Amino acid sequence: MNFEEHQHLHIGYYENGFDLEAVAYKMQGEDKWVVFLDAEQDLSIFKGVLEQYNKNVSFGYKIFTVKMDDLSYESGQVRFIDWLRQLNII
Repeated sequence: MNFEEHQHLHIGYYENGFDLEAVAYKMQGEDKWVVFLDAEQDLSIFKGVLEQYNKNVSFGYKIFTVKMDDLSYESGQVRFIDWLRQLNII
């Protein structure tokens, strides 16, 4: 995967005692963002869930993609929260 050098977005969920972060990276030459769950944080609440996702040594767990030219924090956060809800994390 080739990402745009200077285009990434930190997306967080910091409510109800949670402190979770994902990072979206813009694909080079495409209207697509790849979102990774940062593997450096405490992921114990995801036990039994992350096995279904590919882990990239440099970026973390690839959790979803967004087809969009310019991803805003608000839009990225909504999608991240939806993903957390689908997994019954929040």
